[in-house]
Amino acid sequence: MSIQASTVGFMNRIIKNLTELNPRQLENLYIDLKSAGVIIPSGEGRSKGALSIVCSEMAKMSRGKIVVDRGDIGFPERDIDMAAPILRQRYGQVSLLILSGSGKSLIPLVDAQKMALLISKIENNRDYRIDVITSDSESPLGKLGEKFGTLTILKGREIYNDSAETTEFKAVGILEDVFILGAGLILHALAEAIHEDSSPSVINQKISRLVGETTLIVEDIVKSDFLKTLVDLLERRHVCFFAGLGSSHEVARMTAVRLGHVKRAIGDQVYVSGESSTPAPRAGDVLIVISYSGETEVVASWCKNFKKLGGIVASIVGTKNSTIESLSDYSYYIESKYRAGSPNDFYIKAAYATSPIPLYLVDRLRDRGLRLPEYILKWYHSVIS
Repeated sequence: MSIQASTVGFMNRIIKNLTELNPRQLENLYIDLKSAGVIIPSGEGRSKGALSIVCSEMAKMSRGKIVVDRGDIGFPERDIDMAAPILRQRYGQVSLLILSGSGKSLIPLVDAQKMALLISKIENNRDYRIDVITSDSESPLGKLGEKFGTLTILKGREIYNDSAETTEFKAVGILEDVFILGAGLILHALAEAIHEDSSPSVINQKISRLVGETTLIVEDIVKSDFLKTLVDLLERRHVCFFAGLGSSHEVARMTAVRLGHVKRAIGDQVYVSGESSTPAPRAGDVLIVISYSGETEVVASWCKNFKKLGGIVASIVGTKNSTIESLSDYSYYIESKYRAGSPNDFYIKAAYATSPIPLYLVDRLRDRGLRLPEYILKWYHSVIS
């Protein structure tokens, strides 16, 4: 896989990690997901968000996959080992799809251990699979994936120094950004291949195309007036809100988690619209909206109400001249290759487009004399995600 380098540091780490993927591991994961009758995504924090974005697109495809989340009302039992046989009877082969950079995330590990016990008790172990994407092959989840399904190794960031200064963040990303963004791109490439019923040989081509397109988006947005204006607004002492529905909601949540680490460090808050803990906005607050169509009625209503209260609306949209774009003070357009019935690449591209926001806010704060060491961000990470 040959991919042109980026001028943005953390993108180069993502590119490097993707070029080092093991083709056999990718092929095994593709075969498992393609043959699965039902996929159960399992992850924590932003990893769960990246999984949810792509699994949602898999479910919406023509001849789409059945995706059953542990948090769904219709999940048949409390524990995986009790639910999996029911799902197997209803839909066929069960894939427990796990995304965990460390390979030690608690909820996915409990799920995997219970699934492993179930698999060890039955004769046909193809009925149930544990498919793990992680950075550590020697981790508990890595070993379970290798033994009871598939293991795909994707490197994350390489610097874990608690004394790391903010100048490193744009080069290495904050916490697990590099792993999560890379994994999201892999999963979207797999979703496209499944939709097209392609051979495994096309997966690297799809990854290369997506990396090229997302790199151009990141290159463009870091030079844009849109990002500069957002950073100008976000360094002020105002609350920030994110909004979106469906896959857009997951992109919004993923970005809100990271931006929240930075804003909380300076005494501000970040919320996601529509959640029970979200307060009413005040004049001067900022709303960042993610929407492919730009016409989602509920989200458009949030924009209208936000502006009535004196707030500022910024949007990332996949459709030009849309209602949400017209309601926005600032807007950024992402071109998508979406065709009806196929997985929509707008959402993974939007995740990449929003990824520089917290990094460039940290950089701005450093210019103002406020240095945020990595251990502060890790503390927030351990508490809220």
